[in-house]
Amino acid sequence: MMGNISIIIFSSLFILIGIFYISRKWPDLDIIDLYIIFVILHFGLYPFIRGFYFGQDVIFDFRQRSPLAIGLVFLHILAIMAIIRGISLYFPNQLNNNLKISYMIDKWSQINRYLILSIYFWLILFQLFSYYKYGVKNYIVGRDFAIIGKDLPYWFTSMRTIFNLVAFLVFLGLFANLVKSTGYQRYIWLVLTIIFVPAVTINGRRFFIAMVVCGVIFWWSYRRENIFQWKFIRSCLILLVALLLFSNFFQTYRYVFQNVGKIDWGKLKSPLSAALNFEITIKNLKSRPGTWEFNFLVIDHQIQQPGMVTQGKISWEGLKSSIPRAFWRDKKFILIDDILSNLYNVNPKEIDIGKNLFGVGQVDFSYFSIIIIPLIILSLVFIMASMTKAANDYPLFLWLISGNILFFLVNIEENGNEIFFMLRNLILLIILFYLYVISHKIYSSLLNYKMGKQSS
Repeated sequence: MMGNISIIIFSSLFILIGIFYISRKWPDLDIIDLYIIFVILHFGLYPFIRGFYFGQDVIFDFRQRSPLAIGLVFLHILAIMAIIRGISLYFPNQLNNNLKISYMIDKWSQINRYLILSIYFWLILFQLFSYYKYGVKNYIVGRDFAIIGKDLPYWFTSMRTIFNLVAFLVFLGLFANLVKSTGYQRYIWLVLTIIFVPAVTINGRRFFIAMVVCGVIFWWSYRRENIFQWKFIRSCLILLVALLLFSNFFQTYRYVFQNVGKIDWGKLKSPLSAALNFEITIKNLKSRPGTWEFNFLVIDHQIQQPGMVTQGKISWEGLKSSIPRAFWRDKKFILIDDILSNLYNVNPKEIDIGKNLFGVGQVDFSYFSIIIIPLIILSLVFIMASMTKAANDYPLFLWLISGNILFFLVNIEENGNEIFFMLRNLILLIILFYLYVISHKIYSSLLNYKMGKQSS
C-alpha cells in the first residue's frame, strides 16, 4: 500500500509543479510548453489515477514497491524538463518566436485547403477500403498480424506505418483553419474535424486524446483566453468527465471492432450502456501498464543492480531498424522488446509498454540520460525553429517538417522507439525542401534571363 500512496503523492506534486509553470506561461505558449503539457499528462495525471488501483499489475504489485524508486522516476523527468526549458531560454529571439503556437497555427492555416481535404478523404477511404477488402482497420493487433501480415500487400502495410503521422498532419491543417476562420466557414471546419478525428483514431484511444488535448490548447492559446479562472476550470472538469465517458464507450466498442474479419454487430451495446461501462476502462488500465511504469521498471532494477545498462544497444538496434533495406540489404537487428525481456527476465508480451525516450535513455545510458535526452529534444526543437524560418515562404514544407517533429514530441508513450524513423523522415523532407528551393531559384533565373532577352 505504501507504493500506491507514494505514486499518488509524487504524481500530485508533479501535476502541481506543471500547472504552476503553465499558469505562469499561459497563453504565450510555444512548442516546448506543449511538450511539457503532454509529459505532465503521461507522468502526472495517468499515474495519479493508476495510484488508486491497489492490486497486482501486469508486472508489478505497486503496493510493495520502493518509494525511493517511485520518487526517482518523477525526479528524473522533472530534472530533464527543467534543463530543456532552461537552455531553450537562451535561443535567439527569432527562433523562440518561430516556436510560438500562435505563429505555427498561422503558418499551418496557409496550407492549400484542397490538398488537406484530398488527404482527408483518402485517409477515411483507406479505413473503409482496408475493412471491406481485408477485414482489418488501419491498426492490426499483433496476434492477427502474425497470421495475415504476410498476405497483405506491401503498399498496405507501408501505409499503416505512416497512417497516424499523416492523420496528425491533416488534423493540424484542419484545426488551424478552424481557429482562423470566421462565420459559417468555422462551422464547416468544425464539422469536418469532428468527423475526421474519431474516424482515423478508431483503434487508438491515446491518439484520440492527444488530438483533443492539442485542439484545446491550440484554441485557447491562440484566442489568448485566460483559462486559469473558475469558468474554465469548470469546463476542464466537464471535459475530463466527457473523456472518461468516451474512454468507456471507446473500449467497449473497440473489442468488437478491432478483430480481423466482419464486425459482429450483435455484440455492440447501446451507446449509453457503452459510455457508462466503467468496468471496461478499469480492465484496460489493469491490463496495459502506463508510460511511466516502463521508467519505474528501468530505475527500480538499476537501483538494485547499478550495472544494468545496455550501453546504447537499444539505440543502435533502433537505428539499424530504421535504415531501409535498399541501403542495407543484409541488415539484421534485434527487436527492442526482445532485448528488454531478456534484460529483465519477463515475457516479451509483458514488456509491450510505453517505451518512451526518458526510459529508453535511462536503460541505455543510465543517469547520463539527464544530459543526453535534453540534447536530443533541444536539437529537434532547434531544427524545427530553424526550418520554420527557412520555409517561411513555403507553407507545405513548413507544415510537413514541423508536423513530423511535433508528432514525435506529443507521442510520449512510444517515442523512444520512433526517434530514428522520425529522423529518417525529417532528413528526407529537408533534402526535398532544399532541392525544391534550388530548382525554383534556377527556374526563376532562367525565366528572368529569357524575359530579359525578349525585352531587349
